[in-house]
Amino acid sequence: MTLGIDLVLDHSDSELLESLIRVWQKKRPRNLTRSVYFDGKAALKDFGISLPPQMRSIDAALGWTAKGVHAMTDLSQFTGFVSANGEEDAFGVDSIAWDNNFLMEFPAAKVSSAVHGCSFLTVSSGDVQSGEPEVMLLARSAETSAAIWDPRRRALRGFLSIVDFTNTGDISRMVMYTPEKVVTLTRQGGAWRRGWKADVQRNPLGIVSVAPLPNNYELSRPLGHSRITRASMGYVDSAIRTIVRSEVSAEFYSAPEYYLFGAKVEDFVGDDRWTALMGRIKALDVEDGEDKPDLHRFTGASPQPHTDQLRMWANLFSDDQDLEVKFADNSNPTSADAIFAGKISLTMATNTANGIWGQGAERAMQMGVMLRDGLTSVPVEMRSLQAQFTKAHLVSPTARADAFSKLATSIEGFGASEVGMEYAGLDRGQIVRLQADRRRAQSGDRLTSLVAAAQSIRQGSTNGDSGASVIVPAEQPVIGGASAA
Repeated sequence: MTLGIDLVLDHSDSELLESLIRVWQKKRPRNLTRSVYFDGKAALKDFGISLPPQMRSIDAALGWTAKGVHAMTDLSQFTGFVSANGEEDAFGVDSIAWDNNFLMEFPAAKVSSAVHGCSFLTVSSGDVQSGEPEVMLLARSAETSAAIWDPRRRALRGFLSIVDFTNTGDISRMVMYTPEKVVTLTRQGGAWRRGWKADVQRNPLGIVSVAPLPNNYELSRPLGHSRITRASMGYVDSAIRTIVRSEVSAEFYSAPEYYLFGAKVEDFVGDDRWTALMGRIKALDVEDGEDKPDLHRFTGASPQPHTDQLRMWANLFSDDQDLEVKFADNSNPTSADAIFAGKISLTMATNTANGIWGQGAERAMQMGVMLRDGLTSVPVEMRSLQAQFTKAHLVSPTARADAFSKLATSIEGFGASEVGMEYAGLDRGQIVRLQADRRRAQSGDRLTSLVAAAQSIRQGSTNGDSGASVIVPAEQPVIGGASAA
């Protein structure tokens, strides 16, 4: 192959690596394009018709694409992992999550998944001596990753993570994951044919230890679709052109045209036409016998058509991204029911994405526990592990409190359960603190009851109350069945 890595890998691994590199090279241009649109740096695509040359380099920017992505990812709020057995951190996944800063990495991985269609969570053993956690969970973007899907196993057949590049943009370090091994390839010099070093580690799990996080999973696209659709990018391009055209129109509208008949052009143009155009006071000497100049004003076209066209592009973009109507037109206030109805499509898309992203997070944690505990399969009791998200739909605190009170009175134990407290709107931290306070209060009540019972027993013994049950310790210990003297 072109990189010369076939000299340090066996035939099957070399073929897999070559396939992964081809996938990365094929997908990279489109991934980079979507990153440009997400960052709001899409360049003006001019038709060369209506814009003057000096305005074609205008730096116009539009943040619609990022708005469309964050509209869904901001509704997706990950709160932690729960298990059907009800135990807190029954499998030690919270410690793995804390060691890997998972509460910060996972939301970023979701955004990357929405931008490029898929992101990944790699699971590997860490170098504890160098300060790494025992189990490493790293989020990888599709910009620097490639994966091959196995439809029969419904899992990855291979995964490539490009870790570093040279100053010239060439790959300098990458990691390939297979079901049998994890191969780290590092470039060692300038010569391609002898410039790679391979560090091969055995994969004890027997599966590719990478969990994909696809967005909008389909059978034909198991690694997902980007939320930045081709249609949305086209709407952004058209909107940017409309904005620039409106700038040109505004320049002419703010400086109306004047036509002077019966006067010499040289008297007004000179060497600086802009000064003549913007001058507030103009004077012209007219000699006897000459016709007096006749001044006419021609008002420029209103920029209102450009505003209407920009609103049209905004409506099309909001429909493509399932955004609420006020994104394109917030001139008229809407009712609460109308706002809720306008978010139904986005809410359903977010809940669907949460289920798929959550499955990827669960799979990553299961592989982390397997790697930590030396297991080769997922324990049966751990299959109930679930990633928990807050509900995407937003309701008012009054409506939530009313619904909670009705359920708490009709379902026994609902109000004191974790499910009930989550329904009431409490986050995971508040629930944990509330349960800790409740346990401390119950412990204090039990201690108070024991003290009161001991005092009652002691008082009954003093008063000679034979009805009191008193436990009297033996005065002499018994050793080997005989009394010790």
